[in-house]
Amino acid sequence: MARAVAKEQPKRKRLDPAVRSEHILTIALQLFAERNYNAVSMRDIAEACGINAGLIYYYYENKDELLRRALSHAVAELHMGYDIGQRQQLNPAQELTAWLQMHIPIAPMLIRMAKIMADYAVSSLRDEKTDELIRAFYAAEQNFLEDCLTRGIAQNLFRPLDVARTARAFSLQLDGIFYASQARGDKQVAQDIASLCDIAQGPALIRI
Repeated sequence: MARAVAKEQPKRKRLDPAVRSEHILTIALQLFAERNYNAVSMRDIAEACGINAGLIYYYYENKDELLRRALSHAVAELHMGYDIGQRQQLNPAQELTAWLQMHIPIAPMLIRMAKIMADYAVSSLRDEKTDELIRAFYAAEQNFLEDCLTRGIAQNLFRPLDVARTARAFSLQLDGIFYASQARGDKQVAQDIASLCDIAQGPALIRI
């Protein structure tokens, strides 16, 4: 009688620790957005990553740390756009438009980020480090916009205006685009950001 030949199990691909760590962050961000932070366990994340549940604790101490690091990962991508004017040698008016447009290719990540922060804001769980991360994110955005507007006024590109209020209005409008995409289930982010760019390039802001 012929002996049954055991099937050789495919070997699990060993990832570089830095690559695996980033992969875990990406999956965690996705799961936190698809469900809810409270409804996602470390085991859920490990299973979605295709790793042993115990291994995830080698990279991250607990779910709170994973949330902070996942948000930090998203924020870091945004911060890369804050020197866009210097890199492309733009004037402040062009810089503001380019910065707004920079959000379009990373919109899926930003939509997830908006959902996670909204869920976190209404949850009963509070984490001081996560709170500080979110505050720092919005402070950096506000500072960038205020600096851009201030330089534009000084160069006679922008009308005289209340810099702090205008910067906050742009920040709120941009937030609203990503929250609305979640709430409405549409795919209008690129068009909505284009509309915001029209405002940035329009007579309400640009000195003619």
